[in-house]
Amino acid sequence: MIRSSSSRLAAVLTLCAGLVLSMGCVKKSEYEALQARYNEALAKQGTLTETIAIQDEEISALEADFDELTEIFAEELANQELQLEQLVDGIEVEIPSDVMYKSGAAAPTVGSDGLEYAKKLAEFLADTDYFVSVVGHTDKQKVSRALAKKYPTNWELAGARAAGAARFLVANGVDPTHVVASSRGEFDPVASNDTPEGRAKNRRIQIILRSLP
Repeated sequence: MIRSSSSRLAAVLTLCAGLVLSMGCVKKSEYEALQARYNEALAKQGTLTETIAIQDEEISALEADFDELTEIFAEELANQELQLEQLVDGIEVEIPSDVMYKSGAAAPTVGSDGLEYAKKLAEFLADTDYFVSVVGHTDKQKVSRALAKKYPTNWELAGARAAGAARFLVANGVDPTHVVASSRGEFDPVASNDTPEGRAKNRRIQIILRSLP
């Protein structure tokens, strides 16, 4: 749409310039004003064309990285052990908390499948320029009384889990200046909290990759 609109504008101004010249008796100031508008339109068209080319290049690079991650996690995706989604401006990797953390724990379990997935992702990220946002999510179950001494609510528990995952990525080669950890607690569910299956889906670590500006 941008390409066609710019082309039409340039064509119209070119036609106008031709008509003005063919009239012969036009004032010089009017012709110069029209010429200035024509030059301005050409400049805008050039800028738009360059912007579109950059956007096309970024989209192609994003698609290539998504395809690479799909290959890296082919087995896990086939077994529905994690989720991978291409966003408009990035890539989302979602790891169930149950494969990375023991119940009520905030630190990732050593040797867990979840850490193996995170390690694969870290190896991929080491050769890329992505900003990495690690977001912790929980179900709606209240934090146990014993755990509440350290994590009063699901906000704190999800935040601690996100921080643990972020630390692991950094320890495995991801630039710490490109990583942020945050918590959504229980407030961004993807399934019903009324069933064990739904609650399991809600307990997750969401890792969003976006290209650095």
